[in-house]
Amino acid sequence: MRLLLCSLFIGFSLALALAQSSTPTAAPAPAPAASPILSAAEAAQHVGENRTVCGEIVNTYTATSSHGTPTFVDIDQPYPHSVFDLVIWGDNKNDIGHFPDKGKICASGTIILYKGKAEIQLRDWHGWYVPSDTQQRASVP
Repeated sequence: MRLLLCSLFIGFSLALALAQSSTPTAAPAPAPAASPILSAAEAAQHVGENRTVCGEIVNTYTATSSHGTPTFVDIDQPYPHSVFDLVIWGDNKNDIGHFPDKGKICASGTIILYKGKAEIQLRDWHGWYVPSDTQQRASVP
């Protein structure tokens, strides 16, 4: 009698386990794909993220009397209404390469917020490029 009950219990358990493992489960929905490139206006919504921001150079200013001699490159909107800046510190200027004065530019790095404005600090020529059909990087200094 015990053998019969054990056999029934094992058979029932095995059938239940097989039924559960063959039940289709819904795959988790994939996260929405983040746009690989942000506009200058979108950058402030992605503070702390390592992203690429593209836009038009509208103004460049080097603060020669400021500590670190930073160069501010306003993208899409000029100072004081700028929404996004690229910052090149004096110590990094030689590592940046031939940086354009005007035209379209893309920069990659961690977006930070400074006094309410989004910015990326460029450290070398790997951090920026001029967008084109081939998306080539900046020339080596």
